[in-house]
Amino acid sequence: MAVILFDIDGTLIDSTNQMTEAIHLAMEDMPHLVKPSKESVQSSYGLAGNAFWRKAIPDASEEDIRAIRTKRHHHLEQTMAGQNVLFDGIREMLETLTKQGHIVSTASNCGVHYMNLVLDSQNIRSYFTSPKCLESVQGKQKADILAAHREEFGDVEYLMVGDRSSDIEAARIQQMPVAICRFGFGTEQEWSLADYQLETPIDVLKYV
Repeated sequence: MAVILFDIDGTLIDSTNQMTEAIHLAMEDMPHLVKPSKESVQSSYGLAGNAFWRKAIPDASEEDIRAIRTKRHHHLEQTMAGQNVLFDGIREMLETLTKQGHIVSTASNCGVHYMNLVLDSQNIRSYFTSPKCLESVQGKQKADILAAHREEFGDVEYLMVGDRSSDIEAARIQQMPVAICRFGFGTEQEWSLADYQLETPIDVLKYV
């Protein structure tokens, strides 16, 4: 039995279109700001907290960011409703892992609202045991999420699965092997630092 910890964006899902639309809607009454492109939003995935917003909307003030984040929640629920944003093969991979007796959980730098929205809107919550994110563990970096899982599940085999350098860094801090998703949002330079590289979701079965 192993505990497999999944990043969310670029690993389980691609919600770039839905996230970008929700942010644009949240900024409708902010003509002083330039709305971010899809490319800017996607490149910001993996960053924690306000770092995401400072990269996606660099001219936004702290007050602007607070307002956008609050309104984005509501709009994202609308843009995600009825949309399948899972990468091809994710559901089958999760089903296989759980049938084999592995524990599946999340380790994402997102907030609780977004994590729950993804799990529920994509109908995948049943596969996950004790899903966690940076906000739910009140952490400062992704490694804190991995540490919370280790505290809960103890001395067992772990595998971190992600797509960005932040996933690799967290795994190194917690001395866990890391598999990187080449179908995600990272770069060749980031991917080259991982222990394993996944061309498709089902490839994770080779390493647990």
